[in-house]
Amino acid sequence: MKFLFTSAIFSIASLYAAEEWPVLHFTNGDRLKAQIGRMENGLLFGKSTTLGQETPFFLDQIQDLTFPQAPSPVLNHDHIAHIRFNPDLRQQNENIPGDIMEGELVAVNQDHILLNTWYAGRLKLNRNMVKDLEITDLSPPVYSGPLQADEWNILPDDSWTYEKNSYTGSGNGSLAKDFKKIPERYCFRFTASWKNRFSLQILFCADSATDETPDNHYILMLDNGTSYLQKRSTHADALGGMMRNGGMIGEYKRDQAFRNKEKSEMRLYVDTTNGLMALYSDDTLVQEWNDVEKPVLSGSCIHLRQSSGNGNKVQISRMFLTAWDGMLPSSQDATKSSPIDNPDPKEDEQRIILRNGDIVLGKVEKIENNEITLKTRFNDIRLPISRIRKLALAPSEYDERLLQNGDVRAWFASGSYITFRLENISTNGKITGTSQHFGTAQFDSNAFTRIECNIYPSPVKN
Repeated sequence: MKFLFTSAIFSIASLYAAEEWPVLHFTNGDRLKAQIGRMENGLLFGKSTTLGQETPFFLDQIQDLTFPQAPSPVLNHDHIAHIRFNPDLRQQNENIPGDIMEGELVAVNQDHILLNTWYAGRLKLNRNMVKDLEITDLSPPVYSGPLQADEWNILPDDSWTYEKNSYTGSGNGSLAKDFKKIPERYCFRFTASWKNRFSLQILFCADSATDETPDNHYILMLDNGTSYLQKRSTHADALGGMMRNGGMIGEYKRDQAFRNKEKSEMRLYVDTTNGLMALYSDDTLVQEWNDVEKPVLSGSCIHLRQSSGNGNKVQISRMFLTAWDGMLPSSQDATKSSPIDNPDPKEDEQRIILRNGDIVLGKVEKIENNEITLKTRFNDIRLPISRIRKLALAPSEYDERLLQNGDVRAWFASGSYITFRLENISTNGKITGTSQHFGTAQFDSNAFTRIECNIYPSPVKN
């Protein structure tokens, strides 16, 4: 058995036991669990129990490669910086987020951002390609997927289908999962894709992942341009499971959040300690709620429910559950709605958002010893990096990453990804890639859960 590749080839040295080997997903739907080892004359060689011998493969027949989840390393710093790059042309056209790199922020100057990472050492990032950076507490993911069909319960079992790391609704029913030890404050993130009309219900803080309608849950109804939240509970104040005012929390809202899209990254923030909840579509706040009817529900199950009776199907992919620090991100519309409290920075200033929500306009003088020195309109201040929430770094004109043959998309366990041109793979599993974002770097393969190949629909002309 031999698969022909015509593009760049990569290999990752591996000592995994057979059950922990990476999985090759082919474009024709086949999959093969293989121990991937060496590269020779443009061919990737791998062994599998199915083939029984070392076999060469060619990349243009590979959809992606998924890796067994490696334990997260123990980090010795007090924050993590999320560097978000300006989207390239394809990301803009497909309405998908741009590349994100994470690590310890070391320094920011006029030309570069220095980032310490456990997966690629110290990286020098091209600041003219960076949109902004956000500082958060260390928060390893509780869940990332789906990587297998049985990760979520399907209720009934013919209502959703699994293919290529995503679920697609094929009938009236739910995806449901019990996360067991769910954080008190968490962010549940996923990508939804649809045609014509977007319709989805999100049940969360539910007490069952096997009952299609759990006794206790919040239900967020999303239908085209409308959104509202209801609460069902077995509490003594509830009537037939429904709380006062029909269980409605907050307002019934109608806007254009989903009408001009066919894909969106959804982020649901939930604080079970005080009842604060919010939904974001990409970078825009859809709606915020506060449950004042005690007790606040805190079940560990989440359901995604859709009705395909109207012929509209939704695809769910790139799902992640992480702990959350309780601070909501600022919406991209914030500057438009409050120009007095949030004025535009001058030419040599940046907008700095602090963890408590305050906004400072100033210039980053230096970053060293886990401290950031800011020159503001009034005085110079020094703050721990962990006090910073977000820095807007986009210049008036920025460089755009060029699409290249051999580009792959490598997914981190956190749910972010980076795009780079694959250059080489060493025998010890180091992946060498080149990008205008960071130059040339060597990556530890344990950083990635999946690598997508052939990410462009047609060959790129270099």
